[in-house]
Amino acid sequence: MMASAFFSVCDVRELREGVDDDSAMLPGKWTEWIEIIKPEITKAEEENGWTKKRENWYTNLKKLKELIESEGENGIYELRLKKGEETKKGKAKCVVYIGSSCAEGGLRARLSQYVTDGAHKVLLIQKALSAGATIQARACIYKLCTTAREREKEILAKLDYPWNIKNNQTPRKKQAIATAIATALHGMTPPVFSTPLRRRSKSKSPK
Repeated sequence: MMASAFFSVCDVRELREGVDDDSAMLPGKWTEWIEIIKPEITKAEEENGWTKKRENWYTNLKKLKELIESEGENGIYELRLKKGEETKKGKAKCVVYIGSSCAEGGLRARLSQYVTDGAHKVLLIQKALSAGATIQARACIYKLCTTAREREKEILAKLDYPWNIKNNQTPRKKQAIATAIATALHGMTPPVFSTPLRRRSKSKSPK
């Protein structure tokens, strides 16, 4: 019974790729998008603080200070892929992940993990960078941790993000990077997966 209820909720969610950033489904005062990881940089960017972490991986921690002014501030954040400019054929950007932070150091510390080593999305980030995409982030600050977590939960109940595991259908998880790259880099409409959903024998809360 619980498994059926779980999947019935997932079936009605909208793909985040097709939702505008200022949609009513994304309430709150969001920051502007900031580039946090790039596959390549110019000489001017190198002189402005961008440094190489590994092959095709350049970062600038100063950007996080632009995004989040004070250390310890908590809230929610989104990650987005971008390559080139938007054309008549489609978007050059694709939002792929939402998360929250209520730990010591707050949002800035959490995003620093992505910038430094990719955290738990390192393989997806590496593949996106190898395809020539830049990783961007934006944030929404909340004073209370409970508020941030609840807001993330509310958004995930409405929207399906390619890189999020929670609430996602099995085909979405398998095709996460393919969908995001196709949408962001080629302006393609995300494919509709028709694979039947399998019912779970046990209901477990994904992480």
